Amino acid sequence: CLKRAQLWEVIQQRPEGLNTRVGERGMSFSGGQRQRLGIARALYSDPYVLILDEATSALDTKTEAEVAKAIASLRGEVTIIAIAHRLSTVRDSDELFYMESGFVMARGTFDEVTQEVPKFLEQARLAGLIADA
Repeated sequence: CLKRAQLWEVIQQRPEGLNTRVGERGMSFSGGQRQRLGIARALYSDPYVLILDEATSALDTKTEAEVAKAIASLRGEVTIIAIAHRLSTVRDSDELFYMESGFVMARGTFDEVTQEVPKFLEQARLAGLIADA
């Protein structure tokens, strides 16, 4: 779980290793490390469904990519529901729901939603996920 959440090396570097006290609200960890710890805890129970709500928002781009790769490796084993503002988090999702003001405005693959929703297309361009036309 710690390896999939990209937290194993951080834990190994701590003097007490796996016996490290996390502290109240995980204060002994950075924001990104706390997010990865939450992911590791969720994976520990070997879930059928994994719900990630802004799970990578505090991660740097490199760590986010590593965590995303680890989560993607769960495909076929776990149903993953990811809630995210950062479009790179949902780029490779099987199905994406675009919501606005609490309503589903579009549903489909990333490419389908970019074709259907101009605002989403613009955000995808700004994020560098698709080339300018």
